Amino acid sequence: MPKFCPYCGNPVKGSDKFCIICGKPLLADIPKREKKPEIKDTKKEEEKEKSEKKPKEEAPVDKEGNKEILELEENEKNEKKSKKSKEKKDVKPLPEDVKEQMVYYIEYNDIQLNKKVLIDKLNVISKLTKDTRYEYDFAFKNEVNIKLEAVKTLINEMKQKETVVKQNLEEPFIVQRINNDIDTKVLYLENLSREHKLHKVDKETFEKLREKYKREKFDLETQREDLTVGMKLWIQDLKLEKAELSSERKLNKGQFRAKEISEEQYQGNDKGFDLRLKKIDTKIKTLEELTK
Repeated sequence: MPKFCPYCGNPVKGSDKFCIICGKPLLADIPKREKKPEIKDTKKEEEKEKSEKKPKEEAPVDKEGNKEILELEENEKNEKKSKKSKEKKDVKPLPEDVKEQMVYYIEYNDIQLNKKVLIDKLNVISKLTKDTRYEYDFAFKNEVNIKLEAVKTLINEMKQKETVVKQNLEEPFIVQRINNDIDTKVLYLENLSREHKLHKVDKETFEKLREKYKREKFDLETQREDLTVGMKLWIQDLKLEKAELSSERKLNKGQFRAKEISEEQYQGNDKGFDLRLKKIDTKIKTLEELTK
């Protein structure tokens, strides 16, 4: 006989301890241990009566009977937060000009996503102009035209915004510029070694220049490391945000399955979650590209 979650009503397996939709524990479904028949003992009976008269210490429980589980989860979250804050303290803060450029790059790619969404919407609305109602139904035609103009206006605004953002972008990004400078120092070292072997550069000059290029290369690598570590922390934060949003999206689905919300509400919420997740994915992808 199939089992169902007592909270959201979704089907669950007999072995499940938590509902995969709403995440709540299925403590109510845990079978009680069967008691073995015991031989009555008068002394034990008296002791039992005395113990029953004493006030019992109730186990800490919440409304759903799972306070202990919630406390464990809260402790784990706090441990993760403290570990994360400790990691952040050891990381050098990103320079303001670098953060500003990162925001510009993220905004630029976000505009590309918005443009794609708007163009897809424009194509859907444009198909309505081929509907037979467009020819003779004035109200329908007027409504379609208004939607077309609104989307076209938004697309033009996105293009103008794209132009402004692109003007502020420093290309290549600072990490790529540092990579190019490191490659240049490596090339200098290779050329210097070759020229020294050919006796075109004396030993003293060779050693001085070699130390100079190595020091400059090391400084550049340190600068790159500081930048990429800070950027990767930002990526981690975005991934956590994505995980939380994905959980909210599952909850929205669970609420719909439990008939708590209508299909229209579910579809509207789900589209919103989908767009927000795509935007986070765009940010993560942008930052990962910038760290290379």
